[in-house]
Amino acid sequence: MKKSLLALVLPSLFASTVGAVEVYNDNGQSVDVYGRAYAGHDFSGEDKNANYGNDSYIRIGAKLKSDISESLSAFGRYELQWDLDDDEKQTETKTRLAYVGINSDVGAFSFGRQYGAVELVADLTDSAYTNAYGNEALGVGKDHDGTGRDNSLLKYSNKFGALQLDASYRLDDNQNDLESDAAYGLAAAYELDFGLTLAAGFNTSSPTDDYDASIFLVGASYKTGPVKLAATFAQGSEFEGQNIDHTGYELTFEYKITKQLRAQVLYNAQETEDTTSSATTDSVDDLVFGVRYDFNKKFRTIAEYRINGVTGKDDDFHLAARYSF
Repeated sequence: MKKSLLALVLPSLFASTVGAVEVYNDNGQSVDVYGRAYAGHDFSGEDKNANYGNDSYIRIGAKLKSDISESLSAFGRYELQWDLDDDEKQTETKTRLAYVGINSDVGAFSFGRQYGAVELVADLTDSAYTNAYGNEALGVGKDHDGTGRDNSLLKYSNKFGALQLDASYRLDDNQNDLESDAAYGLAAAYELDFGLTLAAGFNTSSPTDDYDASIFLVGASYKTGPVKLAATFAQGSEFEGQNIDHTGYELTFEYKITKQLRAQVLYNAQETEDTTSSATTDSVDDLVFGVRYDFNKKFRTIAEYRINGVTGKDDDFHLAARYSF
């Protein structure tokens, strides 16, 4: 396949796999393996009603590629995670990603469990150092109407100069004729030469015959020298549930103090409204301060403290070490 096309399209498909190790490459066939060991612990107040306790996991994945012709290649990706509990016999295994696809001169087409199109926008502020915080306010979590990571997702991705376009369709596999989990999304991001990226996305579905659910997102990020800023906004119509609208804001600011040390501030806020009563609730209100120290490209230690503004919720603190390959 043309190297220029690979350089443009594959980064969007294989995001967050920096440092993958090539274990096989022969005659146009290649296999890259990557992984992460994460050891973390959450500390909270006496009520322990925020994050609390052990938060550790092991993640491993593989990326496959096979050249078909000069302008066509097949690819696949699989990513598995083991969440580690306090008891060595109690572990939760989850498949994060599992998809296959084809790269061509007109873009990349893939199908399986993967990220929906609007992740192109949400990812701008998904930058927490630890596993505990961040990206909670927008409402586009995993397995949610074709956003985040979801199953049975058909996706198209391509880049035209500085403009990237992603489109996704989540096939309906609900056996209940009165309910549907089909959904579609569309997103675009434009990267300017001076470090500014602008993005927007839309996702919609019809969970039942009684109502439609939709969400609109916009975002921007800017990077210059040691400073990185990002902001996203989401407006959802019954996307968090029937008769529930929401708005969400996420802001991030990071400063790279030295080559190894950096600090970050995150703010996530979400307000939900019951459309039948007009009652509003602050469902997310997080202010997070984090520091990260990179010993090298593979190993880092990280700490974050969250001031939790939701009524009845404790502040909490997360400490972790992470090794990636």
